[in-house]
Amino acid sequence: MPNAIWVGLVLAASVACVKNVPQDLKTGEDGRNKGAKEMKIENDEAKAHGIVTYPGGDRVDWKVLELPKDQTGTVELKLRWTPPRPGLDLSFDVYNEYGRLLESAKPNTRARSRKTQKVVTVPKAKGKLFIEVYASGRGDAGKYTLTAGWKADVIDTGLDWLAVQLMDPPKLPAVPEPIKPCEPFDKANPACKNECPITAYDPTWPPCANVCPVPPDPKIKACKLCNKDQMDPCLPDCLQYYPACDPDKVDPTNPKCDGVTKQPQAGEITDIKSLADGTQVTINLGTENGIDKTNWVGDILDPAGAKLTGTFKLVSVGKRASVGKTTNSSVPQGSTIVIKPKPGPAIKACH
Repeated sequence: MPNAIWVGLVLAASVACVKNVPQDLKTGEDGRNKGAKEMKIENDEAKAHGIVTYPGGDRVDWKVLELPKDQTGTVELKLRWTPPRPGLDLSFDVYNEYGRLLESAKPNTRARSRKTQKVVTVPKAKGKLFIEVYASGRGDAGKYTLTAGWKADVIDTGLDWLAVQLMDPPKLPAVPEPIKPCEPFDKANPACKNECPITAYDPTWPPCANVCPVPPDPKIKACKLCNKDQMDPCLPDCLQYYPACDPDKVDPTNPKCDGVTKQPQAGEITDIKSLADGTQVTINLGTENGIDKTNWVGDILDPAGAKLTGTFKLVSVGKRASVGKTTNSSVPQGSTIVIKPKPGPAIKACH
């Protein structure tokens, strides 16, 4: 992708909290598994490059890796990425050609992790592998390199079977013909009766009732169920997995904290000093009362309990006392203050 577009994606990531952008607004053909771009193996290695960005509307890239014909082996997949700013995360899933999930490099569980590499190993791989590279969460984006290393399985018993004398096995009664595995998917095959082919999704097939196809379809109920590996606070099913909100540590990503704030604190004004542009006051509240310089505001009340005009701002916060400034130039002796936390950040907008 040209550098100008990459810069545009970075800018899009910086304003993602202002406007919700559909994750596939600007995605190309490789945003779906049918348009997956081929990774060719040369000297047992294949590479692919690209950019995915949730805020830029191009969240998903699909790649397809065709393994040597009639061989099984081990594939090591390594994803490295450069984010537009530290802490952004990419992930990827690996499927076989029948839509079965083989391995997954899941999203980071630690917030703002600076990890920029993920590796998974797929043993006994054969045929085609479909790799879905995606930006993990709503604000994530990155310029990535996906590397696939191939190592064919080698069977070496160390025996010369032509020189070994073997006896015929004893005769056994006939047994029923075994059921062939569900590969490829065939509704007539009994082994497929409980399988849902997510890449050839059929909503009328009973096993697909609670399965989300690839790519997800928001019209299908199963696609709106909660995924505990990547919880969406907008989904009611996810609410049960969030902890109770701590009013002393309001978490803006926890939907149970929506509307929760600390209780206001009432205090005395112990000192008043006139300034050219207002008044400086000292109050008998500090960190022991849970006061924080950046997250608290106050209303000054005169001795009769009436609110004074003007705004109040904390200048410094001590253990048992704090200093603030008001634009009101006339604060009478005996005034009090009610200090309260600023409203917390709103829970991120739901789609």
